[in-house]
Formats: sequence, C-alpha cells, structure tokens
Amino acid sequence: MDNTQDKIIQATIAWIETDDYKNLSMRKLATQIGMTTGAIYKYFQNKDELFYQVSIKLSQKFTEQLITTSDDSAQNEILLLANKFCQLSQKQPHIINFLFFNSSLNSFYKNPNHDFKFYNRIMELVQQVNRGGITDQQFFMQIWSFIQGYSLLILNGATGYDPILVAKTLDEIIRGSKK
Repeated sequence: MDNTQDKIIQATIAWIETDDYKNLSMRKLATQIGMTTGAIYKYFQNKDELFYQVSIKLSQKFTEQLITTSDDSAQNEILLLANKFCQLSQKQPHIINFLFFNSSLNSFYKNPNHDFKFYNRIMELVQQVNRGGITDQQFFMQIWSFIQGYSLLILNGATGYDPILVAKTLDEIIRGSKK
C-alpha cells in the first residue's frame, strides 16, 4: 500500500476513534492531514471506498487482537469473541459503530468475499460449531445478528454488557442449529 494511502487510512481511523464516522467528510479529512480534497480522491473514488478500505484495515487489526490460537473449542472461541466485541462496544463505541454499521459494508454483507480476515475466521469457527440444521451462512447470520444487535444496545446505552446473557444466548443459538 502506498504511504499516502496508508496515511489517509490511519487518519480516518484516528478520527473514528474519537468521533462518529458520519461526521467525517473528505474535506475535513484533507484539512486534518494537510492535503487537498482532490489529492484524497486520487486514492479513493469516494467516501464509501475509503470506509471499505478502513474496514478491511480494522478487520485485520481486530483479527490480530481478538482471534486466539488457543486450544479452546470453536464454541468457546465464538463466545470469547462475542464477549470482546461487547466489551469494545463500551470502551471504543465509535470504532464498533463504524465497524458494524458503516454503509460501505452493505455490498460485503450481500456478497461476502475474502477481504475481511475476521469474517473468514468467524466462518471457520461457525463451520466447526454448526450442527447442520441450517447452512453455515444462515448460522453465521444468527450469531452475527446477535453480536451486532446486542452491541448496538450497549452502544445506545439501552443495556449494559452482561457476559452471562451472552453465554446463554450463544449456547441457545448453537443448540438450535441441530437438525
């Protein structure tokens, strides 16, 4: 990756860590890093393309931070990841909000690809845990919907993080995947 392109991505991540991504414009970003808006558009056609690349970068970062190579079962790894995301929803709400809900991810959710290492690892775990009552993609959607939905409730202050609820819910989802 080009140094300038990486500089733009890192500046975007720095913004998102402290403010809502919806408040970021290409003009504000350019001013923040001492570039012209036109220069940013040389690297990214639009804000969605920038956000998509930032999402990939954050996915790599979270894969390195959150994915363990422990001897835990796949079910325990999924539980660990869900708990970590819920904790991050409290500690880094702007990042989680961006990572889960920015509009650049709509095309990814409709047609998953291999750009996101985190998604790939979750799918590996899902394939190990799914008991065959539904497809792996359907099972992933159930787990991911719970993690995203519960994180959204935490982000909005509607509830606090409850690790017992996370464990019980994931256990029920996994048991429900039986034929």
